[in-house]
Amino acid sequence: MAQLMLEGAIDVLTTNWDSCIERSSGEEELPTVTNESDLADVTPPWVLKVHGCASRPGTLLVTTDHLANPPTWVQEQTHARLGSAVVVFIGIGDIAPYVRQRVVEAIGEIGSVENIRVVSPSISSDWDNSPWKAVAPDLRPEHRIGVSADQFMEELGSAYIFARLAEHSSTCGPDLSVKLDDAKSVLFRADSLAVLQWSRAIDINPRAGESVLRSSEFGKLLIALGHLIGDSGELRNSRVFDTAIGPVEVLVSTQTVPMRRLVEAARERLHGHISKGEPSPLFIVSGGIGAMSEPDELPPSIVEDADDADIVDGPLALVPNVRHADEVIAS
Repeated sequence: MAQLMLEGAIDVLTTNWDSCIERSSGEEELPTVTNESDLADVTPPWVLKVHGCASRPGTLLVTTDHLANPPTWVQEQTHARLGSAVVVFIGIGDIAPYVRQRVVEAIGEIGSVENIRVVSPSISSDWDNSPWKAVAPDLRPEHRIGVSADQFMEELGSAYIFARLAEHSSTCGPDLSVKLDDAKSVLFRADSLAVLQWSRAIDINPRAGESVLRSSEFGKLLIALGHLIGDSGELRNSRVFDTAIGPVEVLVSTQTVPMRRLVEAARERLHGHISKGEPSPLFIVSGGIGAMSEPDELPPSIVEDADDADIVDGPLALVPNVRHADEVIAS
């Protein structure tokens, strides 16, 4: 859920007090909105916590009176979202009274349930006994999604990834499309969460709410990856591909940065691999302005060329093996 929010694909409104969604966003930050001032101070994407957050006790709506008379911004935000988008209720198979009130109010305001979907394992098979029948009696059968929340989110994530990658296929010629399909085949061996986390992690300067998967530089990166490794490879640890030519890691900049920033990011990640005893990957990069300067080659060892007394131990000066996506595609 957090990864789709970072991609700008979904908004989340929750009645939960915990911080599970924000904490699952990895190295990026998902701000929360728990009061009216947050709406003015925080930039989307945000997690709308209509009943407050446990990390900010003063925002919690916990008493019967609090829940019966929520702040105006809670009612406005709930109604606005239920009236302006496809709304999917997840994890609310049994509707708690404090949630029921928000849902009933919003549906009454909108006057329709056409844009509502409900995910609950038994909602299709046991509709007559579902609490949703009383709340939304006109909910169409095809809008009752009888799967678990985990299964639904996996399918939603997969659909989103498939749609974004299809956009790249429509903008490249037949020859490049074959290479793109090879890279897609490799990605589709992983689950949707792994692919979403990987796509956000390879961007050296991601912006929450802006899609990495949709960017043209990401599309170019996939074409280069497919050209280099074909359809054989496996995504490992959300970062590196195990391939027939050895480990391959990719980096992209969806923002305007100098080319040296991509090379520096490759060097930093190379240090991380070496410190863990992992092999050095080949880096493919996409984006960046300016030429990619060739680093000076360092000798593999100076031990045989110097006296022991002259050698001082220190950190390795590592030079990453970096190729640009344009050069790989043209090769």
